[in-house]
Amino acid sequence: MPTVNPLDTLAIKNVLSRYCEALDTKIFDLLDKVFVQDVAADYPFRQNMKGVDAVRSAIQQRLGPIRTQHALTTQTIVFGEDGKTANSVTYFTGSHFGQGPHEGKVLTAHGRYVDELVCGAVKDGDYEGVPGASGIWRISKRTVLFTARVGDETIMAEY
Repeated sequence: MPTVNPLDTLAIKNVLSRYCEALDTKIFDLLDKVFVQDVAADYPFRQNMKGVDAVRSAIQQRLGPIRTQHALTTQTIVFGEDGKTANSVTYFTGSHFGQGPHEGKVLTAHGRYVDELVCGAVKDGDYEGVPGASGIWRISKRTVLFTARVGDETIMAEY
């Protein structure tokens, strides 16, 4: 088994954090720097999505104008023998804050992201903030699993 470049662990953590940043800032174009273009994704609210545009659209519809705060917690990253693939499981807490008639209400989702990642070539010397990493990491497959949802579900359906 090849030696794992420890900077790849940081590069993967940055990609997973960028996902939260995209959702919380509503800068959904950042998802192009999280997923490969033909990503396969299953979310509890929409299964069998194919492509980053489908994922982006589903998330935008789901979150609408809801303000969110996503936090990543316990995590494992296991690299493939080729050093260019990895599997990760990352636990998360996502807080969704009600707007308008739901101001003051919160829905908190607890769960985990189960991801398969691939390492691609660096473009124009841009290591995305991790010089020395093996390349640019992206999620090629994602499954989102909820452990629990606590709070008022209506804030997700009514704005």
